[in-house]
Amino acid sequence: MSLMIEGTDFYGVSNKKPYICQYCMNQEPELFHRYYDERYQKGVVYCRACIRMTCSSTETKYDWSDIPMYAEAITYSLDFELTEQQKHASESIVRAVRECEDLLLHAVTGAGKTEMILESIRLARANGLNVAIVSPRVDVVKELALRMENYFNTAIDVLYQGQSIKYESRFVISTVQQLVKYQSHFGLIIIDEVDAFPLPMDKRLQRTIKRAATQTASIIYLTATPPPELKRRMKDRTIVLPARYHRRQLPVPVYKFLSKKQLMKGKLKSYLQRTEGTYLLVFFNDIASMEEAANVYQDNHPLTVYAADCLRHEKVEAIRAGRHPIIFTTTILERGFTMASLDVFIIDAGSYTAECLIQMSGRVDRKFIPYDGQVIMFHEGVTYSMQQSVREIKTMNRLARRSGWLE
Repeated sequence: MSLMIEGTDFYGVSNKKPYICQYCMNQEPELFHRYYDERYQKGVVYCRACIRMTCSSTETKYDWSDIPMYAEAITYSLDFELTEQQKHASESIVRAVRECEDLLLHAVTGAGKTEMILESIRLARANGLNVAIVSPRVDVVKELALRMENYFNTAIDVLYQGQSIKYESRFVISTVQQLVKYQSHFGLIIIDEVDAFPLPMDKRLQRTIKRAATQTASIIYLTATPPPELKRRMKDRTIVLPARYHRRQLPVPVYKFLSKKQLMKGKLKSYLQRTEGTYLLVFFNDIASMEEAANVYQDNHPLTVYAADCLRHEKVEAIRAGRHPIIFTTTILERGFTMASLDVFIIDAGSYTAECLIQMSGRVDRKFIPYDGQVIMFHEGVTYSMQQSVREIKTMNRLARRSGWLE
């Protein structure tokens, strides 16, 4: 059970080619850079992949600091009973942890995945296993942390850029990138939104997860849209959960034609009229179009938010507090965002993958109190991805109905 700290034991970057960063597991040649360092009077190679977290180089040294393992009897509180589907999933995860196996939960958006993992976390800590819940998205991490701190009576380290370890990393909720700090430390790793960018295509992050896990660790993958490679690999260890916890079917998107010219001439205006107490997310695939549209529809007072927005976190908090009825956004709110009485519009829907469209559509009607919200895919021509996303949503609704998990 080890935590990486600055020390004297090993160098951050190997001295010979091919270079390997021992801090972040980077092996990509183009992400290493050589410069002449006056302090050492020689050339130094450093890793550019983790430069925001540390300065890992051929002259930087680290140690692995041992953290003793111990069991902890933690409890959690729920003010409702799990549904039949949630109990089935919870039991499957517990079985996987007991048998040191991996598991994929292919669960629709709003299935109540967070509640399904509580018992496995309690069991893992009772058996002395350290637990990590990780996601590639910081917004997902923040929402998970709020909910877990509400459920559990124990200290939780919440790690993302700018946050530091406060406790002993027994129970960690973090971005995947933060796992670089650990080696053979976690007996249970739960990866939420496993298909979210950049995890599926970033081998460095995938190696980081493996290094952070013990040899007998269980890795639980959670997503509504599993990548094809993961589906193939986990074919015999997959649980499909087609129903939402509130037992209502998934909202099925509708198509509406809207050209870029029509959008910028104000044709969306009639759709932006809101009933008091309802909210609207309008997704754009690029910031320039979003800001141009925000100017066109300024009389409707839309709030804009995107990943590089310096006020992003404050804006998201204000949105959650219900202070902005109309939100123009990019894909940063396609996951880990839950709000009552919400409708979703997707501008230029044909430019997105089916997975993105499913996630965006899944923001609607997630709360226990019913809301007959709209999902509208505005397009300049229906694409295969649009059809594929609607087909997948309808398939899950049929499967949920057949399983008796819908009212």
